[in-house]
Amino acid sequence: MPQRDGYSNFKFFQALAPFITTDPPAHDGIPIDTLGYDTCTVIVNVGDLASVGAGMAVDDFHQFKLEHAHGSISVGICSGPDSVWSECYPSEMIHSVVGAAGAYSTLNSGIFQSIISSSGAQGGSNVFVVGYKGLRRYVRLYLSGELTPSTMYIGAVAILGLPADWAVNDPVSSA
Repeated sequence: MPQRDGYSNFKFFQALAPFITTDPPAHDGIPIDTLGYDTCTVIVNVGDLASVGAGMAVDDFHQFKLEHAHGSISVGICSGPDSVWSECYPSEMIHSVVGAAGAYSTLNSGIFQSIISSSGAQGGSNVFVVGYKGLRRYVRLYLSGELTPSTMYIGAVAILGLPADWAVNDPVSSA
């Protein structure tokens, strides 16, 4: 009897094409259509966060925000009367920094990570993960920054899981 594998039960998408940030960074992620899946996880990979001098100034920061929308997506843009990108509430996200998104976050900001330093736990290279548990069909990552935060390499992948029609595949045989 064939068993379910851990590959067919997920769908992988590029959520933010890899790039080097500029000052100030503001980038819309790629819209992810969650139709047919029960879970959505966005994995952000930050590398080579560097700053001139001892670190970023007090008012400099990068922020990662999760946004969602109803409706249809046309040419990568959320469109339609019921399709405005809006920030996710904290109750619609699962992440490791609940309540610690920084001084600039509010209850409906959608911010799940703020980087205010180029050293320590936030600096260098890190992976930040956020899960979406809202009810809207489309999800995207949004990156913003204020003043002149450090440049960094960044990219993100979205993983959809628990498909409504779970695939069952036979393993590849060498015979």
